[in-house]
Amino acid sequence: MKKEEKEEKFFTERDKTLFSIFLFIFALSVLFLNWTNFSWFLNIQTGPIIVKERLSGIFSFEREEKREEEKEGLEEKEEIVEKIPEEEIIEEEIIYCDEDRIFIFALDVDVSIVETTGTTEAEYREALDRGVVHFPGSSYPGEEGLTVLLGHSAPVDRPRIKHDWVFSELNKLREGDEIEVCFNNRFFVYTVIEDVDEKNIYEVGEDVAPLYSDDKGKREMVLMSCWPPGSDTQRIGVRAIIE
Repeated sequence: MKKEEKEEKFFTERDKTLFSIFLFIFALSVLFLNWTNFSWFLNIQTGPIIVKERLSGIFSFEREEKREEEKEGLEEKEEIVEKIPEEEIIEEEIIYCDEDRIFIFALDVDVSIVETTGTTEAEYREALDRGVVHFPGSSYPGEEGLTVLLGHSAPVDRPRIKHDWVFSELNKLREGDEIEVCFNNRFFVYTVIEDVDEKNIYEVGEDVAPLYSDDKGKREMVLMSCWPPGSDTQRIGVRAIIE
């Protein structure tokens, strides 16, 4: 009983009254000192408008921050693109390779392209034994103009000795067949433009004129070999272009 009486005396009714008065006076003081701001909220007509503006201001500020962040992100991406040197941007059609070679999948041909400075028949034969020979004076593969590549031909039943078999089946190429060439570290694809017929047979020593002599930018190739296979009485030529 004594303990309960002491607790009641610690916070009496008089204390509660004084504390309530203190809170009331404190609230009035705060209201008086900030009356300019509170008066707008307490006004029935302007209060809702002010509240709406304050809230919209908060949310619009958040939206502006988000827009600024997105804008900064886009600017950073643009700066990265601008910093890439033009010489480092590689065109999609360019493919690089290591060795000078010719690939004709329709004929199962995959051999080296050989350069020669020789002028005699013996020197040409030595080069042809090592692969397909780029004819001196013609355009290099991938360049504008006419490129001429020479290769041996031999009867089909003859064993594949050296490279005497390379162009033995040129007559089997058809329009649309692809000839892939890797030359000077660049990769090119030529497309055969016509089926082989009588007009592709040439006499020994007969010149093979380019089809597009007056049209700059055209890249044409002719594959040539002795014909018929195992004989040197005539020549066969197959034309292809880079489209």
